[in-house]
Amino acid sequence: MLSVVTPESKRAHAKALKEEGNDLTREGNRTEALKKYEKGIRFLGLMNYQIDEDSQAAFDALDEEGCELLSILASNAAQMYMDPKLRQLSKAIQRCDLAIQANPDNAKAYFRRATAAYEHADNVAKGADAILAQGQKDIRRFLQLDQGSAAGRSLQEKLARKRQTLLGPIMREKAEPESEPEWFQQVRKRSIFVCMCGTLASGRDQIDLPETLLSMALHAKDKKAISVGVAYVGYRGADELEMFTPEWQKKYYRMLRLGERAVKVPTPQQVVVHGEVYNVWSLLEGRVRVMRVNENKKSGERVGVAWMRYCAQLLWHGEPFIYQSCRAYLRFAPNWDEYLKNDLHIAVKRCQQRPMLSWMARGHEDEPWQWVSDKIDYDGNCNVPPGALVATSFDKHFGWIKFRKRFFHHSFGVPSPVAFFSAHNSFSSSDVLREVPADPFLNALKFHGQLTCENVRLHTHGWDILCPSANFTWETTHDAHETNSRLSGDAGAGDKGPLPDLFDDQKSRADACLDPWDNRLTLLDEEMLDLPVPIDCFWTVLKPKDYCPWDTGHEVGHRFRKGAVRTMTTFERQCGVDMTKQEVGEKAKNAGFNGDKDFEDCKATLARREASLQYGAGDYLD
Repeated sequence: MLSVVTPESKRAHAKALKEEGNDLTREGNRTEALKKYEKGIRFLGLMNYQIDEDSQAAFDALDEEGCELLSILASNAAQMYMDPKLRQLSKAIQRCDLAIQANPDNAKAYFRRATAAYEHADNVAKGADAILAQGQKDIRRFLQLDQGSAAGRSLQEKLARKRQTLLGPIMREKAEPESEPEWFQQVRKRSIFVCMCGTLASGRDQIDLPETLLSMALHAKDKKAISVGVAYVGYRGADELEMFTPEWQKKYYRMLRLGERAVKVPTPQQVVVHGEVYNVWSLLEGRVRVMRVNENKKSGERVGVAWMRYCAQLLWHGEPFIYQSCRAYLRFAPNWDEYLKNDLHIAVKRCQQRPMLSWMARGHEDEPWQWVSDKIDYDGNCNVPPGALVATSFDKHFGWIKFRKRFFHHSFGVPSPVAFFSAHNSFSSSDVLREVPADPFLNALKFHGQLTCENVRLHTHGWDILCPSANFTWETTHDAHETNSRLSGDAGAGDKGPLPDLFDDQKSRADACLDPWDNRLTLLDEEMLDLPVPIDCFWTVLKPKDYCPWDTGHEVGHRFRKGAVRTMTTFERQCGVDMTKQEVGEKAKNAGFNGDKDFEDCKATLARREASLQYGAGDYLD
C-alpha cells in the first residue's frame, strides 16, 4: 500500500536534503550541494526560479516553518551559484529573491544578493545602475539586521564607489586648466551667489523662476557681482533646457546693464550627483548656472525640496555671500543686495557666533517682474516689516517641530535675533555651504521635519539666526494654503509617502540628529560619504569635462551631521522648545522673543480687533 505524501513528509524530506547539501558544501563539492538544495526547493512545490501561478499555491500553503526552510534552501543555493566554478550570478540573485520573499528577515540572503549585484553589474550591457541600486538597498537592510558586520560595511562602500564610477562618462580626457572668467575675478571678493530651486515639473516653476531672476537683477545695487545657480525639475528631453531662452538671456543682460550681447544656449556639461546623471548649462559667461534634475531618482524616489536645494547649492563657484530660497516666485526690493550686506555686517558685530539672516517674505497677488511695492519710498528705502518662522507644537506622529509664519508690525532698524531658520529666504556668508549644506537624504521626509533638522544642525555648528531690518522679498499668495500646510505638516499627517522603507531609513537619520544626548551614526551615513559637496571653485570653467567636479565626504569629512560647537541643550534654551518632552514654549511661539507685542497678530491687537467688532455690532441692536 502506497504511503500518503503529506506536506509534513515533503518538508521532512526537504530538510534532509538541506542537511545533505550542507555536508557536501563542507566537503567542497558545491556542484552536488547545489543539486540537493534545488531538489529540496522543488520538494516544497517551487518548480521554477520565480514564483509563477503554479508555484504560488504551493508557496501560500507553506506554514512559518516551511517558509523558513524554503528561505534557507534558496539562500544556500544562491551561495552555490556564486561559486567561481559556476558563476551564475543572475540565478543567484533570483534565488535570493525567493529567499527574501519567503523570509524578509533572512540577513544572509540580503548580503548574498548585494554581493551578487556587485559582481553581476560588470556583466550586463544595460541596467547596471538599477542592479547596484538594489544592492545598496540590500546591504542597508543587512546592516539593520546585523549592525556589527565589518564585511557588510565594506561591501556597502564598494557598492557606492562602483555605482558612482559606473555612471560617469567613460575615460574623459582631462582638459587643461583655464582661468576664472575675467568678470568673476573683478568681483570675486564681493559677489553674491543667488541659489534658487524649483520642485515641480508640472507646476509654474518654468514660468516663475526666470521672472524671479529678472526681478532680482533689476533691483540689485551691485549688478555685476551677482551669480545665479538654479536647479529645476525638467519635463522634456534630458538635453533640452525648458527655460532661460536666448531672448531671456538678452533681457537679463540688460537688467545687469551690460548692454546687448550675442547669446546662445550652449551644450550642457554632464555631471553625476550620487549616481544621478544630470545636465548643467553655464549661461552668460557663467553668470547663470542651471542644473536640470529628473523628476524621479533611479531608486524611484521623487525629488523634493531637500534634494533640489542640495543640487542648487552644488552650483556654487566660490562666491563669498549666498542668498538662498526654495520659492520659485519672488519679487525683490530695490537695492536688496546692499541692504542685506549691511545687515550682515551689523549682525557680525552683534553675534557671538556666525550670523545668518533669515525671514518669511510678505505675500501678494502675482505681479509682473518689474513690480515695486508701493510701500517703498521714492529713494528706494524699504521699511516694510519682515516675517519670521515660529513654532506651534510638535508633530505627534514623527516628533518634529510644526511651524507657521508670523509678521512683525514694525521694522527693527537693525537685524534682530530670532529662533528659527527658514529655507524660504536666507542670506549669509558662503561658509554655510561648507559646514551645513542642505541634507539630500532627508528628501523623503516632510518639509517641517527637514526644517527641524536643519535648525538643529545650524545651531550646533555655531550659526545664529537673525531677522533682517526689513522685508526685502515678496512671494505669491496663490499657493499660500499649500505653503502653510508644508510648514505645519498638516498635509497628509502621519503619511510615510509612496516609499515607506525609504522614509523609515531617512527618519532614522532625523532621529539621530534630534537626539539630545548622542550624535550617533546611522546606516545611511556611510553612504553619505559618497555625496558630492559644494566646492570653492569655478568648476564649470576649470573642470568642464569632469563628470564629478566636487569633493566628497571621503576627502573632506562628513558634512551632514550635527555639529559640536553647541549642544542640543543650548538649542532648546535659545529657541524655547523641549525636544525630550515634545513641548513648545511661549518663546518658540514668538520666534525667540519673550512676548508677542512685536507681531501683527499679538494678543493685544487681536483683543482690540475683537472689541471693535463687538462694539460695531452693538450699534445695530435695539
